[in-house]
Amino acid sequence: FFMKNISKPELRKLYLQKRKTLSDREIKEFNKKINLHFDSFLRQDIKTVHIYLPIQSKVEIDTWPLIHGLWTKNIQVVAPLMNNHNNTISSILLTKDTQLVENNWSVPEPLHSPEIGKKEIDAVVVPLLAFDKKGYRVGYGKGYYDQFLASLNQEILKIGLSFFRPVDQISDIDSWDIPLDFCITPNEIIKF
Repeated sequence: FFMKNISKPELRKLYLQKRKTLSDREIKEFNKKINLHFDSFLRQDIKTVHIYLPIQSKVEIDTWPLIHGLWTKNIQVVAPLMNNHNNTISSILLTKDTQLVENNWSVPEPLHSPEIGKKEIDAVVVPLLAFDKKGYRVGYGKGYYDQFLASLNQEILKIGLSFFRPVDQISDIDSWDIPLDFCITPNEIIKF
């Protein structure tokens, strides 16, 4: 595999494609393994977790089992609400009763639920398409999460989820890119 030093646009294209080649069985199996790893990960001091809601059409890792697990442990869950005007994210309380509506990018978003302050968030589960061995990630390229992570307390736990292993290096890291602390794949938990 030629994954030495590759740019974000190339990775974006490649990994959207790679996800589409996964069978339903692989997706189910990978999701289950990631879920188990995630569970072993939750420390006592984590009270509020910001977690993305999966876009089915983009074959994203299914975060719903993680969310149900968090609820079971009485950990408060917040989900992103995207603001298209300034590419920012608000963290909206997600409960079993929260109504969801898909936005323009087919991202499910919570409706009619209170916003939770950034200072309350202990961990963020960050969506990604690919990541490298230093913990830098490639998202969909809109910059929402870069801005969001930059606005949070830097002690916050940043966790990526990926079906695939890391590439060696993303060639075009920007000054505003914030690396993950961990990435959970089906086979391992990688610490950066």
